[in-house]
Amino acid sequence: MFRKFAKDLYYFGLSAFHADQARIRSLAQGNNVVVLNLHRVSPIENAFWPPMHPDVFEELLIFLRDYFTVCRFDQLLSASNERPLAVISFDDGYYDFLQHVLPLLDEFGMQANMNIIPECAETGMPIWNVRLYDFLNAAPRNLIKEIDLPGFDFELIDDSRAAKLKFGLKISSFLKKRPRLEREGLCRSIEHVIAKTAFELTRMMNADEIKHISEKTEIGAHSFSHDSMGFENNEFFERDFAKCQEYFLEKLDIPLSIYAFPNGSYRAEQIDFLRRSGIEHILLVDEKFADKRSDVVPRLTIYGESKNEVRMKALGF
Repeated sequence: MFRKFAKDLYYFGLSAFHADQARIRSLAQGNNVVVLNLHRVSPIENAFWPPMHPDVFEELLIFLRDYFTVCRFDQLLSASNERPLAVISFDDGYYDFLQHVLPLLDEFGMQANMNIIPECAETGMPIWNVRLYDFLNAAPRNLIKEIDLPGFDFELIDDSRAAKLKFGLKISSFLKKRPRLEREGLCRSIEHVIAKTAFELTRMMNADEIKHISEKTEIGAHSFSHDSMGFENNEFFERDFAKCQEYFLEKLDIPLSIYAFPNGSYRAEQIDFLRRSGIEHILLVDEKFADKRSDVVPRLTIYGESKNEVRMKALGF
């Protein structure tokens, strides 16, 4: 409770002292672009990986409408610099984009970028860490305590929202920082625990739904299976990318010009490969502002529970 109060007070203080206005003025100078990286927008709570509530997302759009020119990646070079530029970039391809995001984007006259994971679109299954979050959200604490991952000794200390969020981030980070084969072996070691409770999986968009949103939304690839490419060899990365190209050509009939690295994990030679393969916008995380002239695009991870929080995080605070 104190942690939330302190956080709210911090963002309120930034707003009260007009830190946002100073940052907006500085962003209007030069070739800066604020690229906001989002994932889920939903009223359904999951304390281990909280989605942004639609009401908070609407507050974010109000802020962007009032102070920014919101455009797509393919519009950046031609966009006016009279106001700061912003791009709204979603990863993974959750169905709640159709339910809660597109209606609000339409209402505000905005468009976004969505980077999909072909394997999830084909199987209907979310990525491994989201399946894990779905399990954690449904399981009692005594069952979660049965998780035994070699090298992972962090515990869920209580049932508070803060403790659950911290545990979710810790276990996901622990598993993300491994090559796929090693991660899959670790995940198999806890399957017997996961099988002890029934839970609903987060819904993903399928190919037809992705084609439908492509009429208004810039579609990119978020790898084929959402692996951390900085931990994989180049042969693995290039095979994975070839599968993305094939999927976009055969299943979506959409040109592939945008690629977003999963988990912000990449190596310099992989960026060079994407350039040689015709990718025009290479999306990272890196938590900093982008330059509209560059094909390598850092993004700011954006989430929050209040208007002040998302407003300030969108400005890099």
